[in-house]
Amino acid sequence: MSGDSKIVKEWIDKADHDLGSAKLIYLHIPDYFDTIAFHCQQASEKYLKSMLEHFGVEFQRSHNLVYLLDLLAQRLILLRIYMTKRYL
Repeated sequence: MSGDSKIVKEWIDKADHDLGSAKLIYLHIPDYFDTIAFHCQQASEKYLKSMLEHFGVEFQRSHNLVYLLDLLAQRLILLRIYMTKRYL
């Protein structure tokens, strides 16, 4: 795990704010589906970026969740292979 913990925390804080905004909008203006979905997407993106940063995975500036998930999945697969070989 080689990520900068300060940057990881910043991504998580920003994601928490987006998720909090989505929750508040849902509670007070539930008909604003598009705005709620937007903030949920933003939160998801930022949580993924925090995990990529935590694992030291470089990523391009992108809002594409599939791209970010693919990068994370590749890293987790490599980590699992490493852990399996090392500890079995």
